[in-house]
Amino acid sequence: MRFGPLFFACLAACVGWSAQAQTAADEAQSHFLAELDRQCPLKQLQMLSPRDLRDGLDDYMDGLPTDARAALQKSETDHCSSIDAGVACVNMADILAADEQGRMPDLAASLCVSFLRCSAQDTCDYAR
Repeated sequence: MRFGPLFFACLAACVGWSAQAQTAADEAQSHFLAELDRQCPLKQLQMLSPRDLRDGLDDYMDGLPTDARAALQKSETDHCSSIDAGVACVNMADILAADEQGRMPDLAASLCVSFLRCSAQDTCDYAR
C-alpha cells in the first residue's frame, strides 16, 4: 500500500486549514487592536504583556453569560490543545472567539477599564 499520496493530501489539507486559521487570527487581532485604539488610545494597551492580557481576558470572561464564556473556552481548547501552546495561544483564541461573536467592543471596553495605561512594552498599570 502506498502512503505517499495520502500523506501529501493530508499535508496539503493541514496547510490549507492553517493558512485559513492564520488569516482569521490576523483579522481578529487587527479588529482587537483597532478597537483598543478607538476606545482608549492614550492608554497604549497594545503593549500589554501576554500575562497582563490574560488577566484582563479572565476578568472579561468572568462577566460573560454562560454561553458566551463557554464559546471562548471551547475556542481555547480547539486552538490550544497542544502541550506547546502557551498563554499567547489562549489569548489569541479568546480574541478570535470574541471577534466571531461580535463582542470585540465589549472586550476592548473591559480591558480599557481594567488597565490605567502602559508606559512601555510589558509595563502596564492595573486600574484595580
